[in-house]
Amino acid sequence: MAVPEVAIDAARPARRRFRRRALAAGLALLAATTVLVTATRSQSAMDDGPGLNFGVLGSTCDPDRVAALRASGVRYAEVELTWGAFEPAPGRYDRVYQDRVRQMLDTCAQAGLSVVLTLGLHAAPPWVGELAAGTYRDQAGGLGPADVPNVVFSAAVRDAVRGYLAELDRVVLLNSVAAIRVGTGYNGELGYPTESTSPATARPFWAFDEAAQTGAGLAEDVSVSPMPGWTPGSPTWNGRDVRPEDVRTWFRWYSQSVADAVIWLAQTLRDQGFERDIHLPLAGRGALPRDLTAAVAARLDGRTMATDDGSLEAGLYYPEQLHHIAQRLAQSQSPRQGAVLADTASVDDATAVTARRRSPAEDSCRPEDSDRDLESDPEVVRWSSFRWTIANARSAGLDVIGENPGSPDTPRTGGNALTDSLAEQMLQAPQYARDCGLSLLMWAFEDDLCSAPATLGMFATQIRAVKDDPSGISVEESCA
Repeated sequence: MAVPEVAIDAARPARRRFRRRALAAGLALLAATTVLVTATRSQSAMDDGPGLNFGVLGSTCDPDRVAALRASGVRYAEVELTWGAFEPAPGRYDRVYQDRVRQMLDTCAQAGLSVVLTLGLHAAPPWVGELAAGTYRDQAGGLGPADVPNVVFSAAVRDAVRGYLAELDRVVLLNSVAAIRVGTGYNGELGYPTESTSPATARPFWAFDEAAQTGAGLAEDVSVSPMPGWTPGSPTWNGRDVRPEDVRTWFRWYSQSVADAVIWLAQTLRDQGFERDIHLPLAGRGALPRDLTAAVAARLDGRTMATDDGSLEAGLYYPEQLHHIAQRLAQSQSPRQGAVLADTASVDDATAVTARRRSPAEDSCRPEDSDRDLESDPEVVRWSSFRWTIANARSAGLDVIGENPGSPDTPRTGGNALTDSLAEQMLQAPQYARDCGLSLLMWAFEDDLCSAPATLGMFATQIRAVKDDPSGISVEESCA
């Protein structure tokens, strides 16, 4: 029996909620183009062994789709849960929703698709945000989104997360899935949220709840602000001038705190017995070194930031964060446990289009990227987002997977006028994944593959083009 899509769409975050149902014009470009490539082998951390594997984001595990997906070369399906639907009240679980989740996972597994599970911590029930320091608060007192709870600083929120994960493991046996995605912000990615309820805050920084500022209700092993009461842009603190090094210390604390929350989530899963892979989705490229330097000099007042993508407010600075995450998790890693993989969510985003047009092109990865001094090399500003993210992840010792950004017409996927259409992404993203040595490329989204005739067949053609051994992959015309 098909599982109704509403089973997991009820409180789905913005990136999934507004998925397009049809591809943009331009599929003829893909249908008429033959891509001649030869994949290079790299040791994969994924279950299917060496080489580049393919999956889909936003899967419904619909019986009418999964067989066609599998036949076309798709091997992984990301299933996104909604915590709010799973546990609408503290300790009260929706058994109907739980049954639907089990059925979805069983259907995908029976079709031979390995499930990558998104926990849905960014789609939390309202009661979590009402816990002590349960909701993020910015420097103007504005509250963060109610469905993205304060897992960074709030001890009460972390206790609620532990209970949810324990019940989820009881219901679905987490070790039955291939991987779990962990994150703290919108779409389950690393970072703080970026939208405030306060009209006075154009650039909200999310470290002004009571726990972060005073330590009341603070999560274990988390530190309070190094400058309690100081707000970004303020020239003084406690009667003295604020120096650039003070601001840098504050931002390092802010950025490391959100990284520590991801570390805590991964370690909590390990403590509960999860031994498979952990995926760390990374949105865009975060702040570049030059942007951070200029912003710190201006005390994070927002007037000198070269980009306006919210990376600093989200606390994203990969040169430090990814090393910190990799080192901390390596300390508790056991030989029987799976890998922690950085997941770059920007394979063929708008920055790739710009970098592709440069002379020489700066869009795709090069073998020496991770050996460069990434914090001082001035050329990195010319790179695509995914090239920068992959270089930082590999420099930190992390394996890397990726996903395309999805339709540029879909809200909150980062698309703009420069972003390739989905048809063009289908040409470019697999080649980028191959050239950068990724072990898995997740396609955004299953609905887009299945919404137009022949689209899945085009995707299957791309899969065959980049895989070493295409035998056994048939071209399915549709999964509608």
